[in-house]
Amino acid sequence: MLGQIAGLGGPRDPGNQPLSRLIGSFADPTFWKTISASAAVVLIAAAALLFDTMTSRVVSVDFFYVAILLVAFWYPSPKAPLILAPLALILIIVGLWLAIPDNVPMWENWLNRLSAIATVWLTALFVWYIRLLGQKLALQIAISEALSREVRHRVGNSLQLVASFLRLRAANTKDAKSRDILKAAAAQVVAIGKLQRMLSHTGSTGLVNSESFIKALVDDLCGSAPERDAIHVTVEADAAELPSTTAVVLGALMSELINNALKHAFRGIERGTLAVRFSDQQNLAQYVVEVEDDGVGLSPSVEGGYGLDTVTELTRLMGGTITHEAVHPSGARPGTKWRLVVPHG
Repeated sequence: MLGQIAGLGGPRDPGNQPLSRLIGSFADPTFWKTISASAAVVLIAAAALLFDTMTSRVVSVDFFYVAILLVAFWYPSPKAPLILAPLALILIIVGLWLAIPDNVPMWENWLNRLSAIATVWLTALFVWYIRLLGQKLALQIAISEALSREVRHRVGNSLQLVASFLRLRAANTKDAKSRDILKAAAAQVVAIGKLQRMLSHTGSTGLVNSESFIKALVDDLCGSAPERDAIHVTVEADAAELPSTTAVVLGALMSELINNALKHAFRGIERGTLAVRFSDQQNLAQYVVEVEDDGVGLSPSVEGGYGLDTVTELTRLMGGTITHEAVHPSGARPGTKWRLVVPHG
C-alpha cells in the first residue's frame, strides 16, 4: 500500500541490482517524505483507536480520521487520500467495537460512525481534487517557464538581427557623428541580445545568480576583444539572487562600461588590467558595480560620448548614481574607476 501511495510502483528494471536500488531509495528525498508521512498515519491511527477505547461509543472521533486524510498532502501521489480513506473507514468501524458501551441506542452510535465515514470521504475527495489542481498548476508553470525561456532566446536572436541592420546603416552613413551613434546603438543592442540569451538558460524561479551571470557576461565581452591576451581581467561578484529585469539592466550598464574600457583605456599600451566588482550591500539595500582599469585615463571625447550618456540616463531612471575617478591621478597611467550604485528593486 505504501508503494502505491508514494507513487513508487512500476515495472522493475532487471538491469538494476537490489543494493543499488536500495541505496538510491535512501538518497531520494521522496522516500524519506513517504516514510515520514506513513509514520504520521500510524501514530494518528493509534491515537484514534486509543481515544476510542477511552471514550463512549457516541463520542465523535472525526478529528483523527480527517487528520489521516490531511497527511495525504505529504505523499507524492495525488491518489494518496483515496487510498487512505478505506484505512480510516476500517478504523471507524473497529473503533465502534473498542469504545466503551453506553446507554445510547446502537442505531445512534452507528449514525455517529456513518457521519464520520461521510466526513472522511468528503475530505478525501477534497484533498484529491486539490492535489490534482496542484499537479495541473505545476504543469502549467513548467510550460510557461519553458515558453518564457524560448521567447528570451528568440528575442536575443532578433536583437542580433537589429544590430546587424544598425551596423549596415552605420557603414553607409557619411556623417561621422551619426555613424558613431549608430555603431554605439548597435553595440548596446548586441549586449542586450547576449543578455537575453544568457537569461534563457536561467532557472525556473525568475531569479538570476549574480556571480555566474556576471562572470559569463564578462567572459563573453572580453573574449571577443581584439587584444584579449594583453588584458588581464579579474571578476569579483557576490552570489546574490537578482530579478531578471534587474539583471538585464545591470548587464547592459556593465556591458557599456566594459566595452568602453576595452576600446579606449588601453590604446598604445601593451598590457593592462581590468577589474570588475559586484557587491550586494543588503544593509543599504543597494547593488554596487565597479569597473576599474589601469589604462590611459578617461579622455574628454569618451566622457561625453553617446554610450556613457546613455549609461548615465539609464542609471538615473533606475534611481541610482554613477561616478568615475582616476585611480592614480598623478601617474603616467592614471586609469579610471567607474562606480555604479543601484537600489534594490
